[in-house]
Amino acid sequence: MKILLPMLFIGTLMNAQVSNVVRHPDSYKNLPYEGTRILQVDEANSPDNEDNVFMFSKIEKGAKPDKMTFQRFTNVDGKWKVVAKKQMTHDGILSAWGQRKAFADYDKDKSIDALFIYALNDYDLKQQSVHLIFSKKDKLYEISTSAESGYTKDVYSDNFKTLPENIQSKILEYWNKLDKQ
Repeated sequence: MKILLPMLFIGTLMNAQVSNVVRHPDSYKNLPYEGTRILQVDEANSPDNEDNVFMFSKIEKGAKPDKMTFQRFTNVDGKWKVVAKKQMTHDGILSAWGQRKAFADYDKDKSIDALFIYALNDYDLKQQSVHLIFSKKDKLYEISTSAESGYTKDVYSDNFKTLPENIQSKILEYWNKLDKQ
C-alpha cells in the first residue's frame, strides 16, 4: 500500500499537465473535418489553457487513390478552428496507427505537443513507408522511413531542424523505439 499511494500521486501530477479524453467519433460530427469518415480522433487539453482535437479522416472506402487528412482543431473563443492540417494522397491504402501516439508539453508553454504515426501501404496491405507527424501549435513536423531502405534511412521535413533540440530528442527517442515493420 505504501508503494501504491506515491504511484497514484505521481500519476495525478502527470495528468494535471495534459489530459486526454476519448469519445465516440460521432461526438465530433459538428467539427469541419475533411473527408467523409473519421478514422481516429483524440482530444488532448492543457487544463485552463487550451482545448484540442486531433483527427484523421478519410474519403469513402475503396476510393482510388486513397486520401487521408490529419487536422488539429483548437477551441478559440468558443469556436473550433483548424490550426494545422496535412492531406495525404496515395495510390494504395493510407492507415493511421491509432495506438501509436503521444501527448506532452515538452517546452512547458502550456500548449499540447502531440505526435501520431501513419503508414502508406500498397493495395495488398503490404507496408511501403511509416510516417510520424508532430503537431506543435499551428505547425506540423515530420519524419518518415521506407520499406525500400529497410527502415534504416530517415527523412525529415525541412522545418524539423527548427524545433528546439530538447523537443527533437524526445521525438527521436519515440521514433527510434517504434517498431516500424
